[in-house]
Amino acid sequence: MKHTLKYQSGRPAQPARRLLLGLTMVLALAAGPVAAQAQAQAPSAAAAPANVESNVVPMPPANWLFVQTGQSFTSDGKTLKIRGVSPQTLMFSDRPERMTGDVLTPKFIEFWNQGKDDFQKDPPNATISTVIDGKTDLVVVELLNPRREADELVYDIKLLSGTMPAAGEQISIFIDWWYGPGWRRGWGWGPGVQVGIYPPPPPPPYAGGRCWRGPYGHLHCRPWWGY
Repeated sequence: MKHTLKYQSGRPAQPARRLLLGLTMVLALAAGPVAAQAQAQAPSAAAAPANVESNVVPMPPANWLFVQTGQSFTSDGKTLKIRGVSPQTLMFSDRPERMTGDVLTPKFIEFWNQGKDDFQKDPPNATISTVIDGKTDLVVVELLNPRREADELVYDIKLLSGTMPAAGEQISIFIDWWYGPGWRRGWGWGPGVQVGIYPPPPPPPYAGGRCWRGPYGHLHCRPWWGY
C-alpha cells in the first residue's frame, strides 16, 4: 500500500515570524545531534535493552517546516536555480513541542510527489531569504517540480509576494508545512502500515521515524523516508 502523507500549503502569512522562528530553530539544530549523542553515551540508572538506545522515541505527530540553504542562486522569475545546496535539508517544529530534525536533500526531492496529499498535488509556499548587495531580501513564492540539473537544485516558482532577484548569495528557503507521522490514523508512517481504518491499528515501532531526546529535553528527529 502506498504510504500517505498530508501537507498544508499555509498560504503566505507572517513570513517575518516564520523566518525568525526558522533562524532560531536552525541554530538549535547545530546542537541537536551532538546533544543527543552525549545523552546516549551518558550512564543511566536502568540499563537499556541490548541494541536499543535508551533516549530514542517514536517520531510524534507535528507540523514541520523545512529549511534548505545554498551558496548562491539565479532566477528568471519562473525558475529558481540554487548552487552549493547543503546535502541536508533541515526541519523544525514549534508545536505540539519544539523539535528539530534533518533529512537528506536528495531524499526530500525524491519524496516530493509521494503519497495522497503530497507537495506535487498541493505545492507548498516558501519564504526565500537572500543577500543582495549586502542586504537581506525576503520573497514569498510557491514551489513546484524540484529537480537536480548538474550541480544545481532547481525549482519552478510562482511569485506570491515581493520581487524575485535575478541573482544573489547565501540563499535560505523556509518551506511550509508538512504534517508529520501519525496524523489522521497513520498518515506519514512507513510502508506496510494500514491507514484510513477505524479503529486504527497500532503502528510498529518507529513506523514514522525516530527522535533522540537531548539532555535539555528537546527532540531531534529523522522521518523514516529521509535516509
